[in-house]
Amino acid sequence: MRLRSSGRHANHFHQEGWISSAFYVQLPPSMLDDSGRTDGWIQFGAPPEELHFDLPPRRLVQPRVGRLVLFPSYFWHGTVPFEDAMPRMTVAFDAAPA
Repeated sequence: MRLRSSGRHANHFHQEGWISSAFYVQLPPSMLDDSGRTDGWIQFGAPPEELHFDLPPRRLVQPRVGRLVLFPSYFWHGTVPFEDAMPRMTVAFDAAPA
């Protein structure tokens, strides 16, 4: 998946999967510094905005090139928006029993 500037994945979960993932292939320069900003990070535990619960994420994970993040598919997850001329490239998949 290629996310461009101002891009984000809205908080959601995967009904059919058991284990979900995010593998980071390429990151824009703004995500490579240790400035304390969370732009482009994956977040867990915050429900979708349309539910109007206004709950913060329970956990944020910083993307790193080559990092594979695995998590239960039933966790609410999404990404924090970011601004950068370069895209954020990830590979995502869900695993489920056969």
